[in-house]
Amino acid sequence: MRELGLDVALVDSDDLQDRFPGLVTDDIAVAAIAKGAGYAETESYVEAMAERAAQNGASIRTETFVEISADPLQVISGDGERSFDVVLVAGGAQSKRLLNTADVSIPLKPYRVQALVTEETPSTESVPMCFDATENYYFRPHAGGLLVGDGTERVESDPEHWKHEADEGFVQRTREQIVERVRLDQIDVREAWAGLCTATPDGEPLLGELRSGLFIATGFHGHGFMRSPALGEKIANEILGGDGIQRFDPTRFDGDETFEIVAGMDIE
Repeated sequence: MRELGLDVALVDSDDLQDRFPGLVTDDIAVAAIAKGAGYAETESYVEAMAERAAQNGASIRTETFVEISADPLQVISGDGERSFDVVLVAGGAQSKRLLNTADVSIPLKPYRVQALVTEETPSTESVPMCFDATENYYFRPHAGGLLVGDGTERVESDPEHWKHEADEGFVQRTREQIVERVRLDQIDVREAWAGLCTATPDGEPLLGELRSGLFIATGFHGHGFMRSPALGEKIANEILGGDGIQRFDPTRFDGDETFEIVAGMDIE
């Protein structure tokens, strides 16, 4: 992390306890504190970006089923066919289906992840945003309680038919992990759910031009929101004739590769 220019300090369990008394640190050998790290409320951010886009002339349509034609380059919906100079597919877990309608194949596997929110508790006031690299889960303060996640299933999910509710096993395991890490006797779960992330063969995004005028931005292994400001700017620049990121070039694959899913939170 330091090699990437981040301000990171290594601390022992005593230092960590002094700084964040809400944590249980007895069994921690070493920890890293990323100074200046933070988080955003995704729903509020997306709403703000949509509002800004609309103010600048964008037309936003939701809950609209579409298909794509690569030659000629068109978007097909219930309103008919519309031709464009450029089409960017940034459909997350639905990106592969969308491109299949244009007879374009990409190596992308949706996989299921889970999260939950606890009820309010005063003990979380002195708890930071954390990622446990041993147990492979994260948590942070949220609405007076905690938002806890990972619950990753390393198997491909059908984006048309998948379980939206969190598994009971995930909820129970998370209860146990949080009580061991945060100074709480128990936690009460307010809500729990599942969502889909997307994986690629090499763990890198698919970002760039697939066919003439047809661009893609997907395969972020659960880090899409985090990386979207930089990658959104980069793909916009490429669409306008600038250079893309060679390492993320989607044409590096044939589209029919077989691979195992590696979750974005995994640390080698």
